[in-house]
Amino acid sequence: MKIPLLIAFSGLVGAVIAAQAGSADTLLEKHTSELQSATGLTVQYTLQVLPGGGPQDYVLKLGKNGKFRLESPDETIVADGTTVWDYKKSDNSYTQAQQTDSDLKAFLKRDAVFPWVAFFVKEPFKDTTGIKVGSSRIMKGKAVTDVSMTLPGAPVRTASLFVDNTLGVARGGTIKSGEDGQTILMAKELTLSKDALADSTFSFAVPDGAKKVDPATAAVSFDKVAKIFNTNCIGCHGSGNPRSGLDLTSYQGVMTGGRGGAVITAGDPDNSRIMAYLKANGKPVMPPRGQLSDGDLQTIAGWIKAGAKQ
Repeated sequence: MKIPLLIAFSGLVGAVIAAQAGSADTLLEKHTSELQSATGLTVQYTLQVLPGGGPQDYVLKLGKNGKFRLESPDETIVADGTTVWDYKKSDNSYTQAQQTDSDLKAFLKRDAVFPWVAFFVKEPFKDTTGIKVGSSRIMKGKAVTDVSMTLPGAPVRTASLFVDNTLGVARGGTIKSGEDGQTILMAKELTLSKDALADSTFSFAVPDGAKKVDPATAAVSFDKVAKIFNTNCIGCHGSGNPRSGLDLTSYQGVMTGGRGGAVITAGDPDNSRIMAYLKANGKPVMPPRGQLSDGDLQTIAGWIKAGAKQ
């Protein structure tokens, strides 16, 4: 099934601008330089996962020394350089842990921050291939130029950045996997700052009634795991014609496994094949559009460790 351009680029208006802003390398070098020379970045944007998903509002804020904040409809994750908090809105719970380098690395693997990882990553396009400049267009009233590339790793994924012709920084992008899978990010507002963002930006205020959870030991219900699968996996593993015969829409389907056999070994997440797929150290890698957050991985592992009960 082909994705109509009107859907794939919802919000893009105007005609294609004939003149291109420069070579792909020049555009990416400018994009990287502008992000790395800034002290703060704030982006208000929409994220849409196709097929089937509507645009959802996100807010991203980045600061030096590993500080970040991402607010989405389902989650708020905040790091101040020493502590990281992950708040799940679905059950009004949060985790708190000492921040490590792996927290920032896992955060930067999220599709939701792909266009702006150069704020932290010295050579963000070092391992990408097939980089080329595309056409210019108007996005949200701003002239941008597409720069496309193939991302490293398996399965094969392609991506584009919408580089603002004036600012020199991407105002969004797309990540494509498979025939139909696509994530679209489009900035409403983007601000680069030479001054550090306020410390309060990267502080976490515990919401009313929220409970603190230890993801390593807390008992996890299948309902929490099902929400993660529904958000990230059922595009390929729905009940109609699930890929590899693995249906992740029900407890029975998860425990039955796919054509290759069971993917869950109750009580033993380390020997459950699904964890290898989700941690990208097995094939196929799931989900193909990007690794789950550390919080989601810990939730699934905790459920398996507790016996993978319904």
